[in-house]
Amino acid sequence: MIASAAVILLGGAIGIFFYFHHAPALTEKDSIVVADFVNTTGESVFDGTLKEALTVQLGQSPYLNILPETRVQQALRYMGRSPDERITNDVAREICLREGIKAMLTGSIASLGSHYVITLIATNAQTGDSLAQEQVEANSKEQVLKSLDSAASSLRQKLGESLGSVQKFATPLEQATTSSLEALKEFSLGQAEHMKLDDDKAVPHLKRAIELDPNFAMAYATLGTAYSNQGEVKQASDYLKKAFELRERAGERERLYISSHYYQFATGQADKAIEVYESWKETYPRDSVPIDNLALNYQAIGQNEKALDNASAALRLDAKDRYAYQNLASAYLSLNRYDEAKTISEQAVAQHLDSFPIHLVLYQIAFLRGDEAAMQREITWATGKPDECIFLLFEGYGEYALGKAQKARETFPQAVSSAERQGRKEFAAIIRAAGAAHEAELGNTKDALLKAVDALTLSADKDSRMINARTLARIGDAPRAQKLIEDAAQESPTDTLLNHVFIPVAQAAIEIQRNNPAKAVTLLDAATPYELGAGPGTANYWPMYIRGEAYLRAGDGAKSAAEYQKILDHRGIDPASVLYPLAHLGLARAYALQGNKDKARTAYQDFLALWKDADPDIPVLIQAKAEYEKIK
Repeated sequence: MIASAAVILLGGAIGIFFYFHHAPALTEKDSIVVADFVNTTGESVFDGTLKEALTVQLGQSPYLNILPETRVQQALRYMGRSPDERITNDVAREICLREGIKAMLTGSIASLGSHYVITLIATNAQTGDSLAQEQVEANSKEQVLKSLDSAASSLRQKLGESLGSVQKFATPLEQATTSSLEALKEFSLGQAEHMKLDDDKAVPHLKRAIELDPNFAMAYATLGTAYSNQGEVKQASDYLKKAFELRERAGERERLYISSHYYQFATGQADKAIEVYESWKETYPRDSVPIDNLALNYQAIGQNEKALDNASAALRLDAKDRYAYQNLASAYLSLNRYDEAKTISEQAVAQHLDSFPIHLVLYQIAFLRGDEAAMQREITWATGKPDECIFLLFEGYGEYALGKAQKARETFPQAVSSAERQGRKEFAAIIRAAGAAHEAELGNTKDALLKAVDALTLSADKDSRMINARTLARIGDAPRAQKLIEDAAQESPTDTLLNHVFIPVAQAAIEIQRNNPAKAVTLLDAATPYELGAGPGTANYWPMYIRGEAYLRAGDGAKSAAEYQKILDHRGIDPASVLYPLAHLGLARAYALQGNKDKARTAYQDFLALWKDADPDIPVLIQAKAEYEKIK
């Protein structure tokens, strides 16, 4: 009896040991492809909706790794299928086999009288073995999301996630998303278009989602992000503010998304946005989204090495992350590493992971190398696409940078028309404002004033107003510039780049016109940490350029030369900027001020070489030639 009892106890101990020490179905290195639900209820409201809800629930887990929708779409293209195709069980298995993904998760919903039966099955796609499954019943349509929530939480544990993790990161679906199946369906349709980078098509679905559920936090956040991608700053800010107000009605990952995008695009608090992204990165270390966005944010504030580090980390995490490619290419460009930027961009194109930022990098590299054929290839690529207006804008930038003002004056209206056709009114105003800014730097004061006033009547968004404020300051219209500055400061008191870069630059330009160069230099101290920022809406060369001019006015040729040289040493920050050739001219004047005629002559010659094909009637060119003749 004692021996038998010992055997029983030993068997029980072994059973308990294996119960608590069995290998998990998935490890933290494994990924999951989620298939579309098989819906046999005949009710279309479940189509796409349950997959979206399940993805949200599983996405709360720091343990599980759901293959991003962008990767799924990419795999479909490689398979010769439409990226819009339904992910059936067979298609999901094929994606897993192609991508080396271990697990696939299939789901189904069926009617049982007035009830619904929901089944979830996790399968090892490589072997066909079952990893885990759950089946639950919902008493009514209104209970379906709650039942799915319960099944998903249980499945997470069966797949290897700890109970503590599930309990910590398991906001109920009705709170994390919405209790309205109809709203969730519209959101899933909008999210699908947003993930395909087609925000024009995403917006109507996302708007409908918040009409159906005015408290749908993630629908507001995604809508705000979609508008931000389109350059519609005011609408983006409004929707992101609403999402932030509702952020408690979201899961942990969604709250991080909402807060980071709110700080980045609505309030402009770069430090807070970075803080949230860093927290997101720590909480969800296998999620590439925060790392991608950290690369963007670090580049915007001029920390290009950190941008490069994060973009590289994102690519190591996911070798098919299109955002990692474009961020990495852009970071290399900002650091003057043109060969690496071109190589990464070409790798993205070869793998069909390219999007307009990749082609914009290729265009800028072609421009700085004078490769007109390559430039035209990129313009042709963009023609007819939603972001055509951005390429037309950069084409106009390049024409101004080469002194081809007349040609640029033809390109800028084309960019405006393209933006307006896409319904991007605010971006059209930014293009008009940019045209006025270029005319001011060329010395065409009257044209600059007319274009700036025209841009102000078109839209009153923050970005176009600040460009116009700087332009008006540059041409001596201080009262109007000051009013724009004060309004912007009052409306956006927390915006990092606005208050530390754009306002000080415009204010310094006013002080230069008032012959107060020392005050101008002091005002620009605030911009110093951010002055190597690259990309749309960032500092670019302006703080250095205005500071260089202020030192010229103050008679300090050495310090002026240092500022202009800083621009010339960082061409990759903004390769098509008109300020790059004008920095050569500023450098020539700084050397002349120091009495160094040899270096001044060389700098004048560099400027004139860049503008060898420039329009002869440009005031700044006429003046530069006269100055050169005096010291030649």
